[in-house]
Amino acid sequence: MTHRTPDLFAFLPAESPTAAEIRAFDWSTTPLGPVDAWPVALKAMLATMFDTPRPMFLSVEPGQQFFFNDPYRPMLGRRLQGAIGKSFRDLWHDVWDELGRHVELALRGEGSMHLDLPLRMTRHGFEEETWWTFSFAPMRDENGNVFGMYAITNETTRAVRTTQTLRELNASLEVEIDQRTRERDQVWAIARDLYVVMTRDGHYRNVNPAWRTELGYAPDDLMGVGFEELIHPEDLDRARDAVSQMIEGEVVEDLELRIRSKDGQFRWFAWTGVPDGDVIYGMGRDTQRRRAMDDQMRHAQKLEALGRLTGGIAHDFNNILGGIGGAIEVVTERMEQGRVEGSRRLLDAARGAVQRAAGLTHRLLAYSRQQALSLSDVDANAIVHGLDLLLRPLLGEQVHLQVTMADSLWRTLSDASQLESAILNLAINGRDAMPHGGTLTIATRNAEAVDMGRGLSDYVVVDVTDTGTGMSAAVVEKAFDPFFTTKAIGQGTGLGLSMVDGFARQTGGRAIITSAPGRGTTVSLWLPRHVGAPAAKHSHIENQARQGGGKHVLLVEDEEMLRSLTREVLEEAGYTVSDCAEGNEALLLLAADDTPDVLVTDVGLPGMDGRRLAQAARERQPNLPVLFITGYAWEAFTDSPVLPEGCAILSKPFSVHALVDAVADLIDGTPA
Repeated sequence: MTHRTPDLFAFLPAESPTAAEIRAFDWSTTPLGPVDAWPVALKAMLATMFDTPRPMFLSVEPGQQFFFNDPYRPMLGRRLQGAIGKSFRDLWHDVWDELGRHVELALRGEGSMHLDLPLRMTRHGFEEETWWTFSFAPMRDENGNVFGMYAITNETTRAVRTTQTLRELNASLEVEIDQRTRERDQVWAIARDLYVVMTRDGHYRNVNPAWRTELGYAPDDLMGVGFEELIHPEDLDRARDAVSQMIEGEVVEDLELRIRSKDGQFRWFAWTGVPDGDVIYGMGRDTQRRRAMDDQMRHAQKLEALGRLTGGIAHDFNNILGGIGGAIEVVTERMEQGRVEGSRRLLDAARGAVQRAAGLTHRLLAYSRQQALSLSDVDANAIVHGLDLLLRPLLGEQVHLQVTMADSLWRTLSDASQLESAILNLAINGRDAMPHGGTLTIATRNAEAVDMGRGLSDYVVVDVTDTGTGMSAAVVEKAFDPFFTTKAIGQGTGLGLSMVDGFARQTGGRAIITSAPGRGTTVSLWLPRHVGAPAAKHSHIENQARQGGGKHVLLVEDEEMLRSLTREVLEEAGYTVSDCAEGNEALLLLAADDTPDVLVTDVGLPGMDGRRLAQAARERQPNLPVLFITGYAWEAFTDSPVLPEGCAILSKPFSVHALVDAVADLIDGTPA
């Protein structure tokens, strides 16, 4: 039969950190001896002490062995480590001169009570002034003999300090006003930050009104409060070290601590503390404001990058203009000499330079969401299918292209050519993110009732996914910024993704990036679903001559050289042309001239813009075909991005064949 070993500490509670320390200590090394030799009265008193909800301690003879309950632990501060097993005198040696006589009275059998007893002690690594209320009494055994003493105690430091402060205010109001004035002159001037005046032992003496607006505390709420009471537990050690430094006369700067607000939440503040005589002046600045300043710095850096890219674009345009101007100059000289050999090659080079310049301006306009779009009913599956054969040679043999097209995909309201360009741009970016090969997936899907910031709507989504290097959150955040690029100098302008995002937003959608380092990237184009009749589309450009047959064209263009050239091209194609530079002048021609067969107008006209001119013209002639020639959408189409029937847009710069064919399509009634 197994006998259970009796628990020698059965009189102690099971769930108590202090009781656990008593059990773990080797009492045989003390004058009190092992626990089985302890008096019954001592064990009973220890059990009573642990049941007491107020802070309580015992001093037991022989040896003045010090025992305490759990509520007493916070009063020990840094003394708590190793307190069990020490004598009363050794543990509180720095205040024994004040306490010793009261202990001696209790050991002689005389109880005593002391209200607000001042004790100067070191608990947290620095000396501080404290006040306590004690009730001392002797401990007696079953025969009435005194074998120690016990005390029920409570720290009254906060109450005493509050009373002292109020007493000082009442006793010397004039002095206090002068002192407060000096304090406010030094730290109250800037009210948005937290300002505090503390005593050298770390208790709040005064705070500024910002404590109420920032953290919810009235100044009276914090009178006499120790600085530790509001600091996050994880930040206490750093805060104590800082107070110790200031007590030694050092200035503390940029110390970030979490401060508890009145509603219990913690907020970060960066503190600066300056000791001055018997007080410490402190200032806490909300680090959220610092982050705002960091955002301003990033904005300045973006402007700097914009300046660098502006210089780069100017450089590119100068190169382009140099090529065009040089070609024209050489051709002119040869014509004056009666020579034409090689002229076609030079003119082709000039035309190529014009196309490169147009590509650059279109990318810039796409980012700013001001490019001229011809929104229409578009089948995204057809766009993706058409790009399949084009992309495979561009991606190379190391990249596997996978195309997944949703069945019954909705139609979207978009610009077919710009959508094709956006997907192509994303595919090339995906290829560049996989230098060692991988898989590029282009997928389409429907997204029903999604809120993208404009309420619940239906969208057609085109996802372009690569298995490449991926992007960090910081890079994703900047990816749509203009001119931001992770590519080497000369390998990218930084306009690709910004152009894609600008195009998507201009159609009423969004572009969204999902990425992580080493996990690839997905760029999703969210395009609004189109329900209704197909809208007007871009003109189909074919390089074949189409004669005007004497049809009347009213041309409105404020750029004189372009107007003259356009008139010449149309007249050579067989049209009769009336032209002017302003919308109001065009209305006079409409009223006085023969009815035109088609109106060709710039959008950005001085005074009346091209769209308003077209509306006024159609009030006179409801079915008048209109061709808008522009490279900039302005605000003219912001309220109605879909062109009316019988209208088309031709983006500048355009070829003469495109102009002639667009006019012919409108006159013939061919869907543009």
